[in-house]
Amino acid sequence: MSQFEFALATTLDDASLRQRMAADRMEGNICVSFRREPNYFAGCQVQGETVEVIKCINKSTGEIIALGSRLINRAFINGELEKLGYLADLRVHPNYRRGTLLARGYKYLQKLHQENPIPLCISLILEDNVQAIQNLTGGRAGLPQYHDMGRICSPAIHLDLPKPEIKLTGVSFQRGKAEMLPEILAFVRKWRSQKQFAPDYNIVDFHSSRLQGLKAEDFYLAIRNNQLVGIIAAWEQHTFRQTHIEGYSPQFARMRFFYNLLAQVTPLKPLPSPGAMVPYFYLAFVAIADNNPDIFRALLRQLYRDRYQGPWHYFIAGLHEDDPLTSVLKEYRRIEAGGRLFVIHYPDGATSFHQLDGRVPFVEIGAI
Repeated sequence: MSQFEFALATTLDDASLRQRMAADRMEGNICVSFRREPNYFAGCQVQGETVEVIKCINKSTGEIIALGSRLINRAFINGELEKLGYLADLRVHPNYRRGTLLARGYKYLQKLHQENPIPLCISLILEDNVQAIQNLTGGRAGLPQYHDMGRICSPAIHLDLPKPEIKLTGVSFQRGKAEMLPEILAFVRKWRSQKQFAPDYNIVDFHSSRLQGLKAEDFYLAIRNNQLVGIIAAWEQHTFRQTHIEGYSPQFARMRFFYNLLAQVTPLKPLPSPGAMVPYFYLAFVAIADNNPDIFRALLRQLYRDRYQGPWHYFIAGLHEDDPLTSVLKEYRRIEAGGRLFVIHYPDGATSFHQLDGRVPFVEIGAI
């Protein structure tokens, strides 16, 4: 009889799931953990309309040694709204990363797929996580097909130094208002439909946990001739999802000491102490008429100027490497980061994959 048992997690597993997330760190010069305090499932709600969290229990100890999620959303595929899966938050205790545990977990995932088929799923794997990419994409028996769709650039943009306003002839800027949300969502839907895998939202989502933490006034609007031409938003999520600094390499620890001395006499913001939470928000709801970089550039500057003196040290963006808007992010001082976007399917989803029409992929980085 197997030592391990796979099942869907419930709210009774909340504390164990949060412990697993906090314990599994991403190593590097800056070691971080991605947490879900005070409730694991609250963080899942922004990732998908339907949430399925798979847990693996060591039956001899009762410990959750692995977890992963399949989340299901409404998203644009070839310009039409379809169901799209999202595979996320794969965590395995270091003592169990060798052997057949991964394949057995995917066998359980295939069972969920058979009960509720979703032709295509996506997943974003941090590019520094080389081992995970090799394990998942190496054609191992029992795993679905993984297709690399390119890099999602997800830099952490520093919010510190003052920057001048960028003006566009005939374009004005303002903050969102509650009564404008239907117009905002209609604009977002129109331009998001031109990108592949972009999620769809409706007004009800603002009154549910789907868009928790996001308010109408968090939207920044570009307007020309009384018509919307661009939208972005600042989505803060620290009340239910956090990134913690777990430690620095010796080299980075020395750099941090001198950097933080400089921060005492300049607008630079100090690097957090080990154990501290990183203060940031996500750049969300990016939708620009005709994907015009000039509009995006001016609108992003409005957000930056409004937020750089606040409590946040960074904002996290997320755009595909082939998106013309991505070049604008390179105009800011940033910590480079990114991940590989994969489309995943079982044999019955092969036709759907081959029908993808080549639109530039898009992910809502705040829902990843």
